Amino acid sequence: MPRGDAISRRDAWWLFFAALLVYSLTSPGATAYDQYARFAQVMLHGQLSLPQRPPHLEMAEYEGRAYFTNPPTPALFLAPVIAIARIKPIYAWLVKWNGGWELPLGLMQVAMSVVLGAVNVALARIALGRLPLSRAGMNWGAALFGFGTIAWYHTTVGSVWYVAHVTHAFGMWLCIIEWLGEARPVRMGLALAIAFWSRMETIVATPFVLIARPDKWTHPRADEIVPRLRWRWLFAFAAPLVGVLALNSLYNFVRYGTIDNWGYKMLIEKPDVAPKYPYGLLDIRYWPGHVHVLFNAWPIFQKEFPWVLPSVGGGAIWWTTPAFLWAFRAPLDRLTAACWVGILLFMSLLIQHCGTGMTQLGYRFALDFYPLLILLTIRGMDSRERPIRWWHVAFILASIVINAWSVWVLNILGIQKLW
Repeated sequence: MPRGDAISRRDAWWLFFAALLVYSLTSPGATAYDQYARFAQVMLHGQLSLPQRPPHLEMAEYEGRAYFTNPPTPALFLAPVIAIARIKPIYAWLVKWNGGWELPLGLMQVAMSVVLGAVNVALARIALGRLPLSRAGMNWGAALFGFGTIAWYHTTVGSVWYVAHVTHAFGMWLCIIEWLGEARPVRMGLALAIAFWSRMETIVATPFVLIARPDKWTHPRADEIVPRLRWRWLFAFAAPLVGVLALNSLYNFVRYGTIDNWGYKMLIEKPDVAPKYPYGLLDIRYWPGHVHVLFNAWPIFQKEFPWVLPSVGGGAIWWTTPAFLWAFRAPLDRLTAACWVGILLFMSLLIQHCGTGMTQLGYRFALDFYPLLILLTIRGMDSRERPIRWWHVAFILASIVINAWSVWVLNILGIQKLW
């Protein structure tokens, strides 16, 4: 095991408990958009749909059934929790506590989001512990991810769209931990499979894994210009990804009779929705909206308290996390190249999506590549030869203050405005 992992785990535990406390105290409570919890509940009955769609939930309706359009990883994580909650004494108590109606599914989904979000902060610390950084830099980097980015807000809300980002980050951090360590192919493939079945655009970004670690999948030879491939390593890495792609195709075929992700198309082809998305689900002509939210969307300024409000329509990345500016100072090496390639590959698909992610804090789609951006940012601030300085910490603290303010306005004060 890489040197320093014991210290990383100890620091990770402290960061986990800190994040769990902060996230719990700043969460607005149960979400009304509890599709994943409802999906977990019906899965335990051997079903993949509801007999009818609750009027407030976004679901695809097909042949008299209501189907869950989002990838199912969060529901799979919730299923054991729901199973335990269905044990008679626990079930009776929870239903009574929830007013006698049903299990508090919305609260259970948010609780899972909060716990897993805190785990992600700990995983970030373990991952950073595998880089040549100072211990202070590692801890500040994990704190930046947990409290200085929009991950804080979306984790505490835990709605159907946001909790997918939380489970995606879980898979990404597991992959990065292995990537920066022994780089065992099956483990990285499985971690990316978790991320993919949370946020499907992950599949286009997987080449970033190969760029930084050619020592694992090639046989460099002094007498050959082109190295020979380690086919066994590549097959082991690809197997979980091919498996989850096949499983997703089967999942769609059982529901819709096609291997395509038809549920998304049904949502945007509804008569009252279709005019908003004239180019379908994915099209490069949607890119201006994404670029605007990612780089040009400002907060709302007003004369009365609380004076500055984050717009739930989106916010530029440079003001939601100004510390990310230091990503451009990361050393020019293969790891940095791999991270930037991963970010660009994610963006190549994200900017084609028909929507920009609202409602949200910042640009929530960017959460898909935040783990890679965290690596770049901390490497731009810190190394063992050049430890993190006070001005770097100032940027991190500024990012934490901005996100704390935003969470307070949106979750505690409950002020949510588009403009």
